[in-house]
Amino acid sequence: MGERRVVQILGGRLEGKLSAEVLPGGADWQIITASGVAQLEARYTIRTPEGTLILVQNRGIRHAAPAILEQLYAGERVDPSDYYFRSTPTFETGENSMDG
Repeated sequence: MGERRVVQILGGRLEGKLSAEVLPGGADWQIITASGVAQLEARYTIRTPEGTLILVQNRGIRHAAPAILEQLYAGERVDPSDYYFRSTPTFETGENSMDG
């Protein structure tokens, strides 16, 4: 199908309607096709300030011109309008309710 990559998720922050800490231990499994399209599937856990653990599954697709992809791979800042990226996250928790 293409080149397989597995990128470890080491941590981070989620800010917006939901604030949470991204916990280490997840990963983003990627398949990069010959045409440069990246099929992405990430699974990781976040923890809210109240201690609620939430599993996040995020599937998506990314495509860009080769020069833009090189910038992304190098960790450079790239204007989001220079590439196509869409994802759909789902959230799962054992908590009965969450204040938002």
